[in-house]
Amino acid sequence: VLSARVDYETHYLNLADRNVRGMMRWWAAYSRHGDEVRANGMTGYLVYWYRALSERIDRRILDAAPRMLRIVLATSALGGLFLLGTWAALAWLAMTGRVALPVAATAVVAVQTTLGALTQFVQNGAAMFHTSLYLADMRAFLDLAAERAPRRGESNIAEEVEEILLEEVTHRYHGKEEPAVDGVSLTLRRGEILAIVGENGSGKSTLTRLITGILLPDKGSVRWDGIDLAGARPESVWSRTALVPQNFACWPLRTRENVTLGQPRTHDDEPVWEAVAAVGMREAIEGLPHGLDTLLAREIYGGVELSGGQWQRLACARALYRRTPLLILDEPTSQMDPRGEHRIFLEIKRIAARRMTIVVTHQLENTRFADRIIVMRQGRIVEQGRYDELVAGGGLFAELVALAKDR
Repeated sequence: VLSARVDYETHYLNLADRNVRGMMRWWAAYSRHGDEVRANGMTGYLVYWYRALSERIDRRILDAAPRMLRIVLATSALGGLFLLGTWAALAWLAMTGRVALPVAATAVVAVQTTLGALTQFVQNGAAMFHTSLYLADMRAFLDLAAERAPRRGESNIAEEVEEILLEEVTHRYHGKEEPAVDGVSLTLRRGEILAIVGENGSGKSTLTRLITGILLPDKGSVRWDGIDLAGARPESVWSRTALVPQNFACWPLRTRENVTLGQPRTHDDEPVWEAVAAVGMREAIEGLPHGLDTLLAREIYGGVELSGGQWQRLACARALYRRTPLLILDEPTSQMDPRGEHRIFLEIKRIAARRMTIVVTHQLENTRFADRIIVMRQGRIVEQGRYDELVAGGGLFAELVALAKDR
């Protein structure tokens, strides 16, 4: 038990440094960041920090070693004394004739058997105690997460959604003084394309998280066809949502699974090819070594790597494959060439009549195709209208457009 406590304390002190060291190892060794590491001369810097963290971890382990040694020596010596006393007493009883030799021989076997059983009992008990220290931490974390997690209901969202209504929605991130979204009211209807623009930190991405129920508002409500998302089953909301986040994932899976990702698929690949063709990736995927069966992970033997723009197209194909009533694209073409960008927006316009579409973008010229544009600043909607109206209005949107043209 004493050894388990020392081991737990040492592990607890080293936990943060171990995590940072693991991250440092990943960033230093990941091939995608190799050019930046080399060109910026970061090799020595990364190695220095990796060594510094390793030395700090090793120092704590070495500092704990004398305590562990004292515990082991003391307990081993105490156990040895008791065992020596047992054997000495047994020998004295046999030599003085107080017990017969057959009885003494039986006692020797009994002591050895009991010693083995007791050793197993103590070791397993100590291991269980050692594990309980970590389980207590996990329980404390789960209790804290349960306190902070928003309470949700059991209502189900219909397969077809006609309207999403936000009423005076406010959300403040934990530890922040100012709300990321502050008193936003908005109505989105089926068949409409909504563009959200604004400066960095204006609350655009947070607003999309509130619309999809990933976050719940601190004040106000978000309603899908009259159902408050606070009272809806998250799975029924998210199964009606297709999202391309600004920082999308490049999954180390086959090309097919990077499109279908967690969704049911048919026996043939026609729906997959349709989604891939819609974003202009069919020729690129047909040129891969195994087509849709090609592993997209260069770190694994046999895998290949896509370019940044190709990955972004694949993320858009993933969202189009879902065919949900709500489609959200957060900077969907930031890494694409003009041809790919044009194709994505043509596809968005083609399918817009069957769903609600939200596009978050800094490329203001791309908002021309939107039915409505909302301009955000410091968590609030400060302007809304069509492209030509906002440009002529002389507000923030017109200022941002002028700055974009003055490059």
